[in-house]
Amino acid sequence: MNKKFKQKRTTNMTRLIIFITFISISTFSFSQKKNNEFKKEADSIIRAEFPRARTFNIEYENAFARDFDSKLFDENFQTGTIENQKRINFSANIPFYKYKKWTFTASANYAYHQFDFKNIENVSTTAAFNQNETADFHQISGAISTTLFSSLFKKPLIYNASLIIDGNEKGLERIKGLIGASIILKRTANTTITTGLIVFVDPTAQIPFFPTFSYNHKFKNSDWEFDFILPQRILFRKPIATKGRLSVGAEFGGNGFYVNVDAPNFPSVFEYSQLELKSGLTYEHKITDNVIATFKGGLVNYISNRLTEKGEPNKDYIYENDQDMTGYFNVGISFNPFSKK
Repeated sequence: MNKKFKQKRTTNMTRLIIFITFISISTFSFSQKKNNEFKKEADSIIRAEFPRARTFNIEYENAFARDFDSKLFDENFQTGTIENQKRINFSANIPFYKYKKWTFTASANYAYHQFDFKNIENVSTTAAFNQNETADFHQISGAISTTLFSSLFKKPLIYNASLIIDGNEKGLERIKGLIGASIILKRTANTTITTGLIVFVDPTAQIPFFPTFSYNHKFKNSDWEFDFILPQRILFRKPIATKGRLSVGAEFGGNGFYVNVDAPNFPSVFEYSQLELKSGLTYEHKITDNVIATFKGGLVNYISNRLTEKGEPNKDYIYENDQDMTGYFNVGISFNPFSKK
């Protein structure tokens, strides 16, 4: 199945690298820091903002029951209920080499997806895609990334290039890449604005590049701040006591995996993607200097759910489904063994 938002298909690994590319410079000024200090603070900010960018992170997510209907080759296919959708995600990010302004990182991500179906009614007789009561899928990806910390007109600038490979338990499927850069446009005591550009090295991308933008504003005489990252999130946040942080707002993202099909006259591998808009609350708690727990909960709206032959553009999907809005929760824990106060 497959993801689309007038842009391109992206995996968990790709999205993570995209956000690392441009958000890491959004809260400090480069001109007053030496390069080593800049890199340390960039690393700290990335890990604070994105749990999957931390050294080790594991998450469990559950989306509740909702009805769906689907089409195969633009004809009515199945209707029914997704009784439960579960995800387990594990990620690791290990910097393994540093040379002057360059940093090289190895990343790995594993995701397990399980769908429980109920009251399935088949309109079509296409046996290759008839749905059982339970379906599960595995997604495995890895990346080697290099980051260059530099400056332009005395402003902090980060370049990033990544080589990504992914597949499932039956083997590796695709190799892709991306190149990105990000720079600060404005930096004051309360407001930071950054912009950047991401270029995809992926023949299935519907748009070969897209701009990125972030806006962070801390309100005067208040603990609240506004955090906007295009295209990922819009949040209002505040600290809770000394070790917690509460966020209220919406986040855009998705998940995808490969689907193996054993049937005549069909390709053997497809890609499924699910684009989601989640709204609700996020609470993060610093258990120790090295361990952070996260809880998210609210509503999830499924924007696009599509199945496409592996390597083909997203617009050439053969299957899609529409799902009702439902509730969800996500719990996770991150471990940064090299973190300091």
